[in-house]
Amino acid sequence: MDRFYTTPISKLTPSNFTDLVQLALKEDMPENDITSESIFSQGQKANATLIAKEAGVLAGTSVIEELKLQTGNLFSYHILKQDGEAFQPKETLLKLEGSLIVILRIERILLNFLQYLSGIATEANKISKKYENRLLIFDTRKTLPGYRKLAKYAVYIGGACNHRQNLSDMGLIKDNHVAMSGSILEAVGKLRENFPNKKIELEIDDLFQLDEALKASPDIIMLDNFSIENTKIAIDRIKLEKPNIRIECSGGITPEKLDALSQIGAIGVSMGYLTHTTRFLDLSLEIENR
Repeated sequence: MDRFYTTPISKLTPSNFTDLVQLALKEDMPENDITSESIFSQGQKANATLIAKEAGVLAGTSVIEELKLQTGNLFSYHILKQDGEAFQPKETLLKLEGSLIVILRIERILLNFLQYLSGIATEANKISKKYENRLLIFDTRKTLPGYRKLAKYAVYIGGACNHRQNLSDMGLIKDNHVAMSGSILEAVGKLRENFPNKKIELEIDDLFQLDEALKASPDIIMLDNFSIENTKIAIDRIKLEKPNIRIECSGGITPEKLDALSQIGAIGVSMGYLTHTTRFLDLSLEIENR
């Protein structure tokens, strides 16, 4: 089964992060790096290595080229591990050499990007491997502004799945849409009429909505905050009556609930925490004189 609903974020382009890098540099150095520029000369050179302090999966290395360009091409780099590759503690992931002042200037920004995205990729890899061939683990739109594609890229190269990218990508009818439109059939019907070529996902939060949901026949039915018992009932009915409809579970997904859902199998699970609470991975940039 595809690891995406619309288009996977399987690669990044500079347009995905150029503005973020520019913002990060302006934010971190509105005028001068008063510490480094006071202590070191402009021509002083250094070598630096990015070292893993814990095991993980790397993500975000394409940002390094943009950092180099936006700081005057005053350092060079050699990537030893590629995005999506696993590594162990104490492994060297990349090397830098060039201007000491510039390397010190970009140190925190580089680490912020790589630690954040590698943390997401590592967690996505851990969960997707644990439930391989039983559950599809999806991300959500719970991302920091501007980081949507980067975060979803990290999820995808980690081995998990991409949900919709944005509100234009596909339709997702939630409880408020149903309440304000009057019914599931009304909401699905209007969306299908206006955007016949877009996928439609329908969220339901009660078994009583299942009859109307099946009648509306969306592409995906999301079972939101269902108990395990009701999840099994709903899945059995959907598979029996509309086997082409994909099934997704969301809301209150704990490790215990994941284990239970994996026993049902062949369903998707969306988990916002992949991008909104995953911790930074522990990486360190170690600098030495040249």
